[in-house]
Amino acid sequence: MSRTAIPTMVSALSLALMALSAPLAAQDTGSEPIQLQPLPDPSASPQLSDDLQTELDEIVITPLDEGDEAGFGTGGLSLEDLQRMPNEGFQRELRDITTEIQEDVVSASGATLRVLDRLNGTVEDIDLASGQTVTFGRIDITLGDCRYPEDNSEAEAYAYLRVQMQDSDTPVFSGWMIASSPALNAMDHPRYDVWPLACKTS
Repeated sequence: MSRTAIPTMVSALSLALMALSAPLAAQDTGSEPIQLQPLPDPSASPQLSDDLQTELDEIVITPLDEGDEAGFGTGGLSLEDLQRMPNEGFQRELRDITTEIQEDVVSASGATLRVLDRLNGTVEDIDLASGQTVTFGRIDITLGDCRYPEDNSEAEAYAYLRVQMQDSDTPVFSGWMIASSPALNAMDHPRYDVWPLACKTS
């Protein structure tokens, strides 16, 4: 063996000893060996964490048709629409939507009213002529007018009533009532209630 080969072998042995002594040094210092974790399978579906569980089987996103525009009254609200609606803006938008139906009506000679006394459970139907006042218990009821649709007198009745207590000049109710929907403009009184049934055409 040549003299030049001896230092080469010594260097190789030194490097091998250094590589073998590294794990031993890690054990002596108390550090844990590095554990390799397998990579996740890219074909497997991702799992949601506990705080992201939605219990939804699937989420379907339907795109807008061509020509559709997102916005109030056209199929949805855009982000800009929501940002322009602070506080009660959405309720304000709904209140601005109104439906108006006009029909030809005719004034009748009188009306039939139903009066209720909640205290004693009395219910009475009263016929009044237009402009007439009748007393029921402690209230005076005056019929101002009764109107009905021109093409069908039995379809609806619109009665203008004025109701007041006998010991007060302030009316309990004054306005129009609709026979089919008296709750739209009902009389607010703890004991008495009045609503129209039909107009008198004869």
